[in-house]
Amino acid sequence: MTIIQVIFPIFAIALVGYVTAYRGVLDERDIKGISRFVFTIIIPMLLFKSLAHIELPPQIQWQFLLSYYGVVLFIYGLAVWTSKRWFVHSPQEQGIFGLGSTYSNMILVGLPVISAGLGDQALLPLFMLVSIHSALLFFIVMLLLERANGGGEQRSPRQIALQTARNLMRNPIIIGLVLGLGFNWLAIPIPALIDDTLDIISRATLPCALFVLGASLNAYKITGHLTEAWTMIGLKMVLQPLLVWVLAFLVFHIDPLWGVVAVMAAGMPIGVNAYLFAVEYQAGVATLSTAILLSTLLAVVSQSVLLALFI
Repeated sequence: MTIIQVIFPIFAIALVGYVTAYRGVLDERDIKGISRFVFTIIIPMLLFKSLAHIELPPQIQWQFLLSYYGVVLFIYGLAVWTSKRWFVHSPQEQGIFGLGSTYSNMILVGLPVISAGLGDQALLPLFMLVSIHSALLFFIVMLLLERANGGGEQRSPRQIALQTARNLMRNPIIIGLVLGLGFNWLAIPIPALIDDTLDIISRATLPCALFVLGASLNAYKITGHLTEAWTMIGLKMVLQPLLVWVLAFLVFHIDPLWGVVAVMAAGMPIGVNAYLFAVEYQAGVATLSTAILLSTLLAVVSQSVLLALFI
């Protein structure tokens, strides 16, 4: 299978979603409904089914996690410093800039690309990254934003950690991950009828997720702030995967498949949740809108290059 055969269907489906939204075939309410279906039903079911059946490693792959999240923490700090020194951003904008420079779109882009390009055996390391990704970065950015909040009652790190934990416990994707791991560890059998039902529903995950990705891009516009946006993209899609590659392959020498997953995940475009934080705190909204759109379009090329290099 050539790289074009892997990548083309993925981004062709996303393009269909974009054109559908752009032409008004589906309105904003329709797209939100499909998105809710994707994130609350079919993706959690896919994660549950996959993790319930997958063969787990005998021990936690600490070097794999360190290869990825050690770089994420470094890039976040570098991004905040860059935001402060180069662009003279406010503390709130610095926190958002750091999030945009590190937060990967592992579900809507990472899941279909890695699954199609590397096979189902690559899902376990990807799911391990997904399980920590939001918890770590959301806690860091909320901590920084709360400390920068001059007005109102500020929350302590403990309060932020508890709020982050509560939010994650209500997140259907995290629930699917936890339940799948629980069934696997406890060796709880899934009845054949239920397993077959999950299998049928799970098949809709990748096309629906890609359609939602394309449709959602219609909401993002290039609204200026190109220097900040390209700097964010450079940190996210160039420096981050490069440093992860150094740690995974040259320092820790981890399993090649796991190393490839870490590098490709690091090179994913900016996740849309970063934009939601920007809107909530009214900081860096224009920069995030521009960066998300440009980074997602750029991912067509960058992920094809990574697949070509590793496959």
